[in-house]
Amino acid sequence: MVDRAQKTANFKLIIVNGRAYMERYNRAFQTRDVFTLWGILQLLRKYPGKVPDLELMFDCVDWPVIKSSDYAGPNASAPPPLFRYCADDETLDIVFPDWSFWGW
Repeated sequence: MVDRAQKTANFKLIIVNGRAYMERYNRAFQTRDVFTLWGILQLLRKYPGKVPDLELMFDCVDWPVIKSSDYAGPNASAPPPLFRYCADDETLDIVFPDWSFWGW
């Protein structure tokens, strides 16, 4: 399910045993991917052993792309879990803080 979000993702973040790993798919605007990863590393440092193992896809662009209408109805598949900085009432993108504002 996570890999279906790769179509528009800039990178995949994997956390295993408190360590972060990143696989970049596309360059992000300026350094948005770097500061998103920086924010995750701050969480890992501040809460050692409390961040579970996980795998996430991030899209470092502002406009949402996972349209809820594409995943409606009785036979609809689950939407791909894609994190980004913005969403609206017609999309299912998962909103995540844009830490690049503090980094630039």
